[in-house]
Amino acid sequence: MKRIRGFSLVELMVAIAIGLVVLAGIVTVFVAQRQVYGTATAQASIQNAENAIAAMVAPAVRGAGFAGCGAFSTTGSIINSGSLAYNFSAPMFGYDASVPMAGLNAANDGNVGDWTPALDSTLTGLPEAGSDVIVVGGELPGTIPVPVTNIVGNSGQLTIQSQPFPPPSTATVQPGMIGAVSDCSKSIAFTIFSQAGANSNNLIIHHDQGSGTGSNKQADFAPNFPQGSQFVLMQQEAFYVGQGPGGQSALYGAVMMCGNWQALSVLATGCANGNGPKASGTAPQPLVSGVDNMQILYGIGSGGVIQQWVSASAVTNWAQVYAVRMGFLIEGPPGSAPPGANQTSWPVLDATVKVPADTRLRHVYVMTLSIRNATL
Repeated sequence: MKRIRGFSLVELMVAIAIGLVVLAGIVTVFVAQRQVYGTATAQASIQNAENAIAAMVAPAVRGAGFAGCGAFSTTGSIINSGSLAYNFSAPMFGYDASVPMAGLNAANDGNVGDWTPALDSTLTGLPEAGSDVIVVGGELPGTIPVPVTNIVGNSGQLTIQSQPFPPPSTATVQPGMIGAVSDCSKSIAFTIFSQAGANSNNLIIHHDQGSGTGSNKQADFAPNFPQGSQFVLMQQEAFYVGQGPGGQSALYGAVMMCGNWQALSVLATGCANGNGPKASGTAPQPLVSGVDNMQILYGIGSGGVIQQWVSASAVTNWAQVYAVRMGFLIEGPPGSAPPGANQTSWPVLDATVKVPADTRLRHVYVMTLSIRNATL
């Protein structure tokens, strides 16, 4: 019989060593490719966040101060307003964070003194410390001015020719929305109490008198407006960074409606009536997740010419703001950056934001927006 000869111990050890070397190479390539894939995915996620910020924030900021064919400089109001809520005396108001960021994904801050000027009480507990806040007022994005076909100054109602939401939008005017009527030389802002004929032409809008912040002080306009004036839907919207679901920081947008800062979805449902609160409030919801911080500078000057960029604390006349520069620190998911390779100090406009030495890819996104109606 022939003897069956197997591998010797030395041969077996050499084979195992070669196999381990090959396996180590495969693992190294796999880990490297996985890191490349994670980084590419995070970069795409950050780019999507930047696009979302531009799409949601830019229209509101650029349109600040628009009130039909008139401007805020010639706009009055019959709305019972607070120091900030329903205040259309200027196109925007800002609050500069005067304390550093309390930490990544920190709890929302209830101390209004952590901003300069002091944060309005209606915004207490909404933003995180260390992040700026901006509130803009102007035409509701996605709407157009429409002709007024009938208006009587002391009747508490006016009739508009068609819906201010052009097709393909299916949205309609809702109680609690803010409207303005303008004849180009003057404008008056008011709260819509109720409406009739929501899905047809010649929509009748009632602006009855009520009580409380957000209601109308009177039903009639003084002075009167002629037939052929314009009607425009307006909004007051706040942007800030707050703690979102799961404890992750996010960029928020909230509209002033029904007497409170609420989620944008309230625009589709309205209030119980224009002078009353909604039965169940809709808390503001995140617009874009993964936004660690927001810093804002304001371009101020005279005659429509920007002379300097300053923080909100240095703005003395909000009507002289001609542009806004907004900086956002945006983060990717955990593991999107190599361990120990990520920087912990990020310059965001005039602030330095500190973050932990984690494995999240980050990027600073800056956009500069001109206020189209600043010189009207």
